[in-house]
Amino acid sequence: MTESSTTPFVCPDTLEPLRLNIAADRLEASHASYPIRDGIPSFVSATLLEDQTIRSFAQKWSKHKYYRSHTAEFYTNWYLQRYGFHEADQLRTMLTGAKFILDAGTGMGRDAVNLASHSNATVFALDTAWEALSVARREVDEERVRFVHADINHLPFPSEFFDMINCDQVIHHTPRPQETFKHLGSKLKRGGRICCYVYRKKAVIREFVDDYMRDRISGLAFEEAESVCDGITKLGRSLSKLNATVEIEQDIPILGIKKGKMDVQRFIHWNIMKCFWNDEFDYFTNNVVNVDWYHPAHCHRYVPDEFRAWFSEGWEIEAFDVREAGISCRARKL
Repeated sequence: MTESSTTPFVCPDTLEPLRLNIAADRLEASHASYPIRDGIPSFVSATLLEDQTIRSFAQKWSKHKYYRSHTAEFYTNWYLQRYGFHEADQLRTMLTGAKFILDAGTGMGRDAVNLASHSNATVFALDTAWEALSVARREVDEERVRFVHADINHLPFPSEFFDMINCDQVIHHTPRPQETFKHLGSKLKRGGRICCYVYRKKAVIREFVDDYMRDRISGLAFEEAESVCDGITKLGRSLSKLNATVEIEQDIPILGIKKGKMDVQRFIHWNIMKCFWNDEFDYFTNNVVNVDWYHPAHCHRYVPDEFRAWFSEGWEIEAFDVREAGISCRARKL
């Protein structure tokens, strides 16, 4: 083994290639140096870690260490449906020949593992939450998944490096999501694909309650936010147990409410307040899902046309999925 060797990484500021200094366990360029901690290269500054949204997710992952395995089947099936893959083999076909994939905002690495298992690519699983990466690195035994501690707005990779970028349920938590999207696009090869999801704007009352709650609990510690959301989660569970439906006889456009029959819990969840409940998850996970919504300060929402406009130049949309929760788009870079 030599004292230093080349790496796929570049300085996020200058794009100068970084070399591995094995003795110092650091990535180095002429005017920059980045540590490798427990085998994970770290590019996140102490200043960035003070961001409230980043701290919120760090606290979430430090508390919920089994989230990836507990929710894997549910979210994997949901992912395939939203991005137009009716079965896993269609995802595998799209990834044929891919060498490098980025999972931007990997959390515990669920999507990164799925992408690696359906391709022969190296998957860079990137997140600002060290707490998530350190747990995932111990639990994930897929050798082609490489964890990276970095910011998706400040990526340590060359331009047009990736064959596919996955940014699912993440970009809306950045300060300026459309700028983040453009930065991600610059790292994707021409002909490469991106899978990206944003939250959708909800009915008027639901939007008001979302902002009301977020204004009041985003300044709390995650544990305190859990306590605040405890009653909300129990309400969701109680409403779900009713197993009852309500019929909205006609649209109520002024409130953004659509006509039709709907489960009572779902009606309140989508139109009045988020009170998530899923019988497939344990109580703690359900409560964390609610805290995950209300606690982060950055939480942008869009109508479908707003999100579609991101892909108006330089992209070919291959799948566009609109649901109550959010909007998913798979697109090819032209």
